[in-house]
Amino acid sequence: MLRPFLLIGVGGSGGKTLRGIKYQLELKLQQLGWEGGIPAAWRFLHFDTPTVQDGMEYQAPFLPRQDYRGLVSTAATFDIVHGSITSAHATNNAMRHDIERQLPDPRLVKVDVTKGAGQYRAVGRAVALAATKEIAQAARLAIGKMNDAESLAELQTLGQRLRARDDGGDGSPIVIVISSVAGGSGAGQFLDIIEIIKSTAKQYPWSNQFFSMLYAPDVFDQLSVTAGMPGNALAAISETMNGFWTDTPSAATLELLRTKGVAPSYGAAMDRVGAAYPFIVGRSNSKVTFEDQNAVYDAVATSLTAWMIDERVQDDMIAYSSGNWQARSAANVLPDNSGLMSPAHHSPPFSSIGFGRVTLGRERFLEYSAERFARSAIDRMLFAHAEEDPQFERMTEREYIEKSADSEYQRFLRELRLNEETAEHNDVTDALRDQSTLDLIKAELQRGADDELSRPESLDRQGGTDITTWTDRLVNEFTRHSPRLLQRDREARQRRLDEWTRTMPGHILETVSRYVAQDGLPVVTAMLRRLERGLKGTVDALRVEARQHEEWVGTLSSLVSDELRTSANQQSIRPDQEAVQFAIQRLGQALEWSSEAALRDSAWALLAELRETFLGPLADYLDGSRTALLQRVHSRKTSDDRENAYEFWPRRVDETVPRKYWPAPNERMLVEPEKYPAEFQKLVRASVDGDAKYQDAVLRVLADQLVGVSPDSESDAGSWSLVGNPRTWKPTVTADPAVANPAQRASFELATDPEVYVGRARAWMKRDGTPFAAYIGEDLLGFFDSEVLPPDVFAARRDRYREQLQAALGASEPLVKLNPALLRAVHGKAINEDTSLVFSSIPFRAGTEMYEVTKGVLGQMGVWDDATSESWFQDQKVDGIEVFAMSGFPYEPIVMDSVMEPIARGWLAQSNTQDSREAFWKFKRARLLGESIPADPRAIESMIRGWYVAKALGRLAVDASQGEKGPKLSVWDPATRALADFPHPLLSERNARPADFPGVVLQSLAIAMALCNVDGTLAPLAAYRVLISLGGSRGEETELAEWLQTGALPTGAPVPESSRAGSADGDLASRRSAVQAYLTAELARFDSDIVQQDDMVSVYDYPVTWEMREQFREALLGLVSSVVSTGPRDSGV
Repeated sequence: MLRPFLLIGVGGSGGKTLRGIKYQLELKLQQLGWEGGIPAAWRFLHFDTPTVQDGMEYQAPFLPRQDYRGLVSTAATFDIVHGSITSAHATNNAMRHDIERQLPDPRLVKVDVTKGAGQYRAVGRAVALAATKEIAQAARLAIGKMNDAESLAELQTLGQRLRARDDGGDGSPIVIVISSVAGGSGAGQFLDIIEIIKSTAKQYPWSNQFFSMLYAPDVFDQLSVTAGMPGNALAAISETMNGFWTDTPSAATLELLRTKGVAPSYGAAMDRVGAAYPFIVGRSNSKVTFEDQNAVYDAVATSLTAWMIDERVQDDMIAYSSGNWQARSAANVLPDNSGLMSPAHHSPPFSSIGFGRVTLGRERFLEYSAERFARSAIDRMLFAHAEEDPQFERMTEREYIEKSADSEYQRFLRELRLNEETAEHNDVTDALRDQSTLDLIKAELQRGADDELSRPESLDRQGGTDITTWTDRLVNEFTRHSPRLLQRDREARQRRLDEWTRTMPGHILETVSRYVAQDGLPVVTAMLRRLERGLKGTVDALRVEARQHEEWVGTLSSLVSDELRTSANQQSIRPDQEAVQFAIQRLGQALEWSSEAALRDSAWALLAELRETFLGPLADYLDGSRTALLQRVHSRKTSDDRENAYEFWPRRVDETVPRKYWPAPNERMLVEPEKYPAEFQKLVRASVDGDAKYQDAVLRVLADQLVGVSPDSESDAGSWSLVGNPRTWKPTVTADPAVANPAQRASFELATDPEVYVGRARAWMKRDGTPFAAYIGEDLLGFFDSEVLPPDVFAARRDRYREQLQAALGASEPLVKLNPALLRAVHGKAINEDTSLVFSSIPFRAGTEMYEVTKGVLGQMGVWDDATSESWFQDQKVDGIEVFAMSGFPYEPIVMDSVMEPIARGWLAQSNTQDSREAFWKFKRARLLGESIPADPRAIESMIRGWYVAKALGRLAVDASQGEKGPKLSVWDPATRALADFPHPLLSERNARPADFPGVVLQSLAIAMALCNVDGTLAPLAAYRVLISLGGSRGEETELAEWLQTGALPTGAPVPESSRAGSADGDLASRRSAVQAYLTAELARFDSDIVQQDDMVSVYDYPVTWEMREQFREALLGLVSSVVSTGPRDSGV
């Protein structure tokens, strides 16, 4: 079964990766035919310092507003951030200074936190601490939605679509936190955000099973501004290591969380600070190097997408991680010669992960095609008039527009059904005339008149009457019946008017859309302007015609008389005479003229309103839309402030494929991107009827995509129209001049964001039963269907698959550059030793040729395992095979060049002066020293004791003549019988004072790790290993006990001062007394120099060692106790 996911991006790198995942998930789900969007059980949360999302240079769309949490308000300053933290502890004298010490001095922070942390980790962490409640609330909402029954049911439905098992297996959510270790916001915030979210989910067993993906500093090597990254990375790595080996944070850190309403619980065996499974992701390994940071984000996003939609990957990743940090890191399996932690109690902190992929790349082709369609459609709308002469060498642009308008206008007018320009063209009047009703009322009038006037009592003795009487009676008949009959005509015309008003706006917009697709916006706008001018004359002409018809009605009496005068006997004209019938027909004619006059009055009023309130605004809107669209395609930024890549989208006639569509070094394509243009053209031709050439077919397809479905259509074949009409047009005109409707001016919509046209192109291609949908939805089984494919095609595809699978496996090694010498020195391992591979589902069935080909490659690469590999093959609808490669063991970061080489390079460049060292370390460490030393608690405790043992035994040396670089400290190393140097210069913002040497030396352990990368050996750690050896375990300081008991020294060791340690020719009691006195004096000196700080001194000026005063005092007291309890040597037998 598919699992819920909570993906948390912290800082800019984490946010970009989330954007990439969401974008690729949407493409993948669309490709798979899932129309429900991203399931609600897959939650995205992006935490960062700025008030709005940044990272516009990354091409994936920004996350929805609800998924982004800017951790400061729009008016925030660092003073406000700082005060919101410290004010809660102002009266807590026991903790106040420890809390303040972790935060940057607000007097020195010159950072606009609404825009970011300014490459300062400590600033980033302070922002997160101030926003603890908001982070916890966002996490609670996301977890609640992720675990909601409706969300889980939706995920189950998707799983069924993907043929995932529904066996009631472990459905625990997978939580992945993504950040970098080199920036300001993310690197400073990810540990606290993990702890806050863990605390909100502590009732769930999965709350201590978080993954983290941490980008190494080499990912950012190509950035122009990287001065702050080495220091940030060093501090972040050190604090992550410390937290990984610590089951309980400091009391000050716990207090910081509790006062913000977060109540974490610590102390259990599986508790630690940070993720359970931290992975380092670099820019390169021994096989591949990614072009830049965005390429790395894309690779991680692609692989995490595969993780989310493939249950096999989910299960195997969990199994690998839980096993890798336990069974594979035991001291008898994985040595650790760094001395930074106890292999008996802990494992190294970092694993690494790599990705390989062999794929049809259909989602990549979908995006190529969508952007090519969108670019072609937009270019067509903007520049169709200039395609033959884009530089306007033969005519001006205006001349081209007018030329096209001239050639198209009459057809345009005809298809609009608005042609009233001549007597032969009566589109509107014909549409408003209800001819059947007019015929009926004319016939009724004439028949009624005939019946009425033919009654015998109305005639003389000869059966007739005179011309005057006939004329009066006929005109009276018209006058008496025409109002009633014209009312019926008016009602029929009103029905025609209502229908016209309802349907014509949609028809006009659909026609305009077709012509925009054909001739472009400038030409259509010009034709609409021409229509505006033409309709002004039409309106005037219809008014004249209406009055003319009314005048004709006024001549009815004379017209009737004229007809009757044709009778031979005008004194007694009988009803059956032809003259009377012609006279009665004149009544019908007058009725028709009355109708036509009213019809023309309605038509001119309607067209006047159409011109003023629809066509004119439409022309203005299209002209403005053209300008907006031009600005958008030429803009440097997209609508959501990303870098605009429109210029790199492929054009209609392009035969080359832009670089963006080519795969990353670890992705292998079964269909090369260079074939995309030919595949695209083939599918375009297949999408239209007949055997059209591509250039003709693509114009038909573009018109289809642009026009979409008109707003008044009931069809569900599409859901867009080029020119939308969100507010419909309603004219005031009615068939009754005395009545007016409330007017409603039309509004229009035409998308001016190129991304909209990309989305429409995708939707068009994904329609069921179309050539594009079939191609995009093809899976590996269909691609390698030997029963359908010609033998030569199948063989070519099979052979390419074999090559590409082999290459993908080779490139999939963990994406971190390892130092082979240090890997051997620290862990006794070689690069890629015991690398674990996790495969997504391989769809080929046993017994098929593709199964055997796959098995053969896996066997050749040394990957096939008869016991487990069969389970990799599952009946799944997939278009690619993902390979996840995890380092065989967790490692110390010392062995990772991706991490340490940029740090070492930065330190060597910035460590020569006090000012440059201050800049290197300023606001980088974000926690108290005890939570920042890259060693486990036992090693730290041993180093503290070892410092004082070395001091008592005279093993320490200081060279104070180094000037700008500060004091050079060393300790005598019995292994080399020479001094082993601590890093020089030491890691300190200013040169350390002697009383502060112990803390600064511990802080400098991080630099010693980095210098191992420069040296290629563990020699820079030698001094610290000496301290650990001298300190031993509590109560087991063996070298000090040896001196106390025997007065013996290792060969070549310095002779301690008798005032500190007694003398070799003394006895146990005298040496014990001297050491006890010395250590007691050291404790007193420590209290006066370190512990007891004047209230007038700023906490930011306290010694570094003060931050660990309790641990140092405890170590000194423990040493005193050990010395006092040391008795004569006892063999025990």
